Amino acid sequence: MKKIAFVGAGQMGGAFLEGLAATGKFECAFAEPNDARAEELAKKTGAKRMPVADAVAFADVVVLAVKPQVFPKVAPEVAAALAKTSGKTVVSLMAGIQRAKLRAALGDGAVLVRTMPNLPLVVKGGAVAVASDDVPAEIVDEVVGLFAHVGSAMAVPESQLDAVTGLSGSGPAWVFQFVEGLAAGGVQAGLARPVAEELALATIEGSVKMLRAKMGGTGDLTAKVCSPAGTTVYGLKVLESAGFRGTLMDAVVAAAERSKELGAK
Repeated sequence: MKKIAFVGAGQMGGAFLEGLAATGKFECAFAEPNDARAEELAKKTGAKRMPVADAVAFADVVVLAVKPQVFPKVAPEVAAALAKTSGKTVVSLMAGIQRAKLRAALGDGAVLVRTMPNLPLVVKGGAVAVASDDVPAEIVDEVVGLFAHVGSAMAVPESQLDAVTGLSGSGPAWVFQFVEGLAAGGVQAGLARPVAEELALATIEGSVKMLRAKMGGTGDLTAKVCSPAGTTVYGLKVLESAGFRGTLMDAVVAAAERSKELGAK
């Protein structure tokens, strides 16, 4: 049974840990300084709480799930533990820390894999990109397979992770704001707030299912909703006048550029 250890088990790391533990296919451990959080996770998952060095020594795969600003504090202990072993895979969930920086901090004793998960991972609906550069294909496949237990995972070059951050990393915020706008429009048109919110969520869920079912591309499906001189085409004209798609594109690019700036620091 593959052994997985988490260094840090907050919101993102803890959700990943819970997803893996629930399969019954992995032996899991974690290092977490917060006693209350550690007790909660141990009860939920049956995973063992360990000191950082013991967790690294225990694992076949070490998942770094601390906040990026905390990484410099734990890196020396992780590096010292890795130096006593060989053949481990280290998976980083930390945003903005490039593999070159990970290598400089952790040494050459492990295969380092950088990833970019997003917040819906906490409800097993995440989108995760795995940087594939200079990583053996079998390791990339293994890491993608691990994340498949908590969402949709795919391999991309590391150079594309800033774009991933702008799209799927920041994207849930765009979706939340879209839902808020739909629901608020429904309220303005006369619906009760709970009804408007449920209709907005069901509309998005159903639309995604149609796209997943490959019932057509976005343009084709949009055309199916629009009847000549009907309600939808009048609404689309308002969105086009406001630059709806262009604004979304600008938001993704702005977030991606900011990710590059933060990674360069």
